[in-house]
Amino acid sequence: MAALLLLTGPQAGRRHEVQGEIFIGRSPSCTISLEDAKVSRKHVRLLIEDGQARVSDLGSRNGTLVNGEKLEVEIILLPGDRLQVGDSTVLFEPSARASLSDREADGELHTSPVEELIPAVGAVAGLYHAGVALISATSEAMVLRRAAEELGRSVNAEKAAALLGGTEGLMTAAVVGADSVEVPRSLVRGALERKEAGRVKGLLCAPLIASGGAPFGILYAERPEPFGEEEQRTIAALGRLAGEAVTSVRSRQDAGAAVISLIGSSRPFRKTVESARRAASSHESVVLHGEVGTGRAQTARYIHSRSSKALGPFVVVDCRRSAVETEEALFGRTSAPGVPPQSSALLKADGGSLLLLSIESLPRHVSERLARLIAKKVAPARQGGEEPVDVRVMVTARASLEAMQTRGEIDAELARALAGVELETLPLRERKADVMQLFEWFCGELTRTRRKEPPSLSPDAKRLLGDHHWPGNVEELRLVAERMSLLYGGGEVTALHLPPEIQDGGTADTAPQSLAERISRLERDAISEALRQANGKKIRAAAALGISRPTLDKKIDEFNLVVEKKRA
Repeated sequence: MAALLLLTGPQAGRRHEVQGEIFIGRSPSCTISLEDAKVSRKHVRLLIEDGQARVSDLGSRNGTLVNGEKLEVEIILLPGDRLQVGDSTVLFEPSARASLSDREADGELHTSPVEELIPAVGAVAGLYHAGVALISATSEAMVLRRAAEELGRSVNAEKAAALLGGTEGLMTAAVVGADSVEVPRSLVRGALERKEAGRVKGLLCAPLIASGGAPFGILYAERPEPFGEEEQRTIAALGRLAGEAVTSVRSRQDAGAAVISLIGSSRPFRKTVESARRAASSHESVVLHGEVGTGRAQTARYIHSRSSKALGPFVVVDCRRSAVETEEALFGRTSAPGVPPQSSALLKADGGSLLLLSIESLPRHVSERLARLIAKKVAPARQGGEEPVDVRVMVTARASLEAMQTRGEIDAELARALAGVELETLPLRERKADVMQLFEWFCGELTRTRRKEPPSLSPDAKRLLGDHHWPGNVEELRLVAERMSLLYGGGEVTALHLPPEIQDGGTADTAPQSLAERISRLERDAISEALRQANGKKIRAAAALGISRPTLDKKIDEFNLVVEKKRA
């Protein structure tokens, strides 16, 4: 049966088997319902008929893309085609062309356990095991470390290394059997300039290279006894395998990771940014604690992007998921029918950073195992056992480590393993001076992707945003900014356009309003709207409201309204 795999969007990770006629849209009546403001109620129609899948846009507001091109007429989907519906990327998987059969195979059946067929000794066995180790590596650092280890085993070397760089200098990536190595320049030039695998007595060198590219590093080995032609062939093959593995890992990572910014210029916030910069320059674990929505995860990304591990992976695990899902994400899982094995997050983050969201939600038995792995600097290996990793662990929490320990919210062993830098992210009510800067930045980010002008705020709207208590912190402000950009992009946002909770005056008090307070709010909103429609001319506004000019002046002072005059 054909299927649609949702890669991004509200249902990311879901797989829907489809047959006949299906609809994708925001309406609950659609076969695939997406909670996305960019998606129309009935957005796309897909018809599976006679082994073909036909797709058509249903006059949606924002259109549908197929492989990056706008869908204008009905087309036939091909295997691997991608639909873009709002924020959702949908991959089309056709019906399987293989099926199970009860027929008997002709001839004598020969079977053997797979493990008995895989070579165990000799040069072929060495390359096989090296290939498995390199293919299963999850980071560039892991590829290079495993390449050096496999080289040392394959050629029986005392020292082995995988080194990056050019003929002017090498950057140590991984060395086994010694703290450092000194490589003759003649061997390096032969590997990097002429793509040669060279040997001189007990020295062996070959380029790290992928198909179609130039060498970007070398593999190097030393031992007292001279190397022969077989070892020379082995290092040449390992250099190519490692080069392909490094290239593959790099292609899966974000090329030129986006610059992470922390927006705000208030004095309290700048102190937080300075603390984050100092944390980036260290190698210790980082605990980011504060209220929900204060930008703890964004601060962690900022620290990673400015650290020595910025070119490594940045892996995130949400500890609020179910215990089974969290355990699988952190420690990996074995394969099952139709489900390949999953590497542990610690292994994926090798050479980079691992961010654990809401560490206080981690189950106790998971905490104990995680604490041991962090303390030993190892991760569960895919083939079983454990292997060393170089990972910086960062966590988000609602309180400091000490406070969580006092309340029994975190295991003592895990708290000790995470001890390092602690940084508090401030609630937005303590950095009110940053509200407008953040609002404009969020609007700008959204409107750039939609190619529309950002909205402008009336003076009263600015005042209300500044007065609001922001219980949801920066995340609440982001949602308000996105809503205003979607509804009023290129226009003006007045006080009446803001959400009711902001129009109420921005206090933290959530008690029900009295009748007098409600009447006062209605009066304030009516005067604000009249002034806006009159372009700030008080005489015209007073006439529209049916009150005198002095009464209007008195009300403007009473409600602390800002009058902005504009040209008609």
